[in-house]
Amino acid sequence: MNRLLSGRIDSLHAIAASASLVLILGLSACGGGGGGNGPGSKQLNLVIGNSLPLSGSSKALGDSGEKASQLALDQIKKAAETAGADHTVRVVEQDQGGNTDSAVESAKKLVDTDRASCLTGPWSSDAVAQVAQEVAIPAKVLEIAPVATGDDVAELNDHDLVLSTALPVSLEGDALSKAIEEELGGVQGNSISVASTEDTYGDTLSQDFTDDWQGKDGTVSEHTVLSSTPLSTPSAYSGQAYQMTSNSPDAILLIDNLNGFSQLAPALASNSSWDPSTAWGSDQLVSPALPKEVGANAINGMRALAPGAPQGEEPTSAFDQVFESASPHDVRLAPYAAQEFDATVLCYLAAVAAGSTDGQKMADKLIDITAPGGDEFTWQQLPDAIKALEDGKDIDYTGASGPLDMDVHGNPTSGVFAVYQYTSGALKQVGEVSVEKPNPATP
Repeated sequence: MNRLLSGRIDSLHAIAASASLVLILGLSACGGGGGGNGPGSKQLNLVIGNSLPLSGSSKALGDSGEKASQLALDQIKKAAETAGADHTVRVVEQDQGGNTDSAVESAKKLVDTDRASCLTGPWSSDAVAQVAQEVAIPAKVLEIAPVATGDDVAELNDHDLVLSTALPVSLEGDALSKAIEEELGGVQGNSISVASTEDTYGDTLSQDFTDDWQGKDGTVSEHTVLSSTPLSTPSAYSGQAYQMTSNSPDAILLIDNLNGFSQLAPALASNSSWDPSTAWGSDQLVSPALPKEVGANAINGMRALAPGAPQGEEPTSAFDQVFESASPHDVRLAPYAAQEFDATVLCYLAAVAAGSTDGQKMADKLIDITAPGGDEFTWQQLPDAIKALEDGKDIDYTGASGPLDMDVHGNPTSGVFAVYQYTSGALKQVGEVSVEKPNPATP
């Protein structure tokens, strides 16, 4: 080979090597130092807005949720500092009030005035749907509910903006059936009296329970329709109480809300056939304040179910310990606190994964953060989760309420319903019921 040809070949090799080096350096620069397909380490200024029940009969729940969210914020700040992330995160609260209209107003203040790009709450399924339609979806703000939601929320055209950290209402009917079956020692030969509100929540839950109970050859002896608005006379409530307790059912299932039950309770307490130890309530009848509001005669011994957290699992136990040891000490751990804690954390992790506080970009990432298949990170491993998300890695978040494993509608696909009982003026957890359902996207 002559020297001229050899020189040209060497030059071509050098050019190719230089081009390869430039390409490698260019690829390394992509992602802002994340080292993968993720957003890298981005500066974030995130505002999380909590719409909480801070007044009325649900105040004890709201106070517990507020404390849980603040604990989540503490964990987020510590994790960001440990990970060396330039992230500013703050939480603001508004009282959701006593109805859907006031809940919408609280959400509007959080978005328009406080500039929140992620909402947690409100704490009732109908209010979640209303806030979604009037605030979250139009404003493209992420909304994560810490309470059970129904099909009206799951079927929203929301582009993944509306999700929940609590098991959905669609799983509660079967869970109630399992819990009552276990208490009665079986289904066959046992009759249930069902009383439910005349709304989507009451209709769906009562039908799901009835289908499951009758499918196991159980009997529903009565179905009392409870008005969604206050009745005009005490005698009208007495009529409902009489219908519910007639024919001596083995158990009574009450699908109602706190305001409705408070109106009905005096009539039940004065009915000689009413035995609260045979009564079961739906998730909206779980509140530490209820015994004081309606009196022991109406409720002592009654049980109720609500989305819970798996007792004995390390992330849940650790959260319980942190909550009990933290200030304010007069705020006790109550139902939905774990779900509120997880909702706050997921607002933050969604922003990290997106490298943005834009609500829609956060929503596009959120379901994948909880879905099975990625590396598991608990809430105690947030610094590592931050790094993984910045690098574009797939993670599976396990929270204080357990593994969430959200489906395509943004609802957890497995978990536990806690069984609570009103005893001596207090609300105590006495058991749990495990449930699961397939992801609608899975054949």
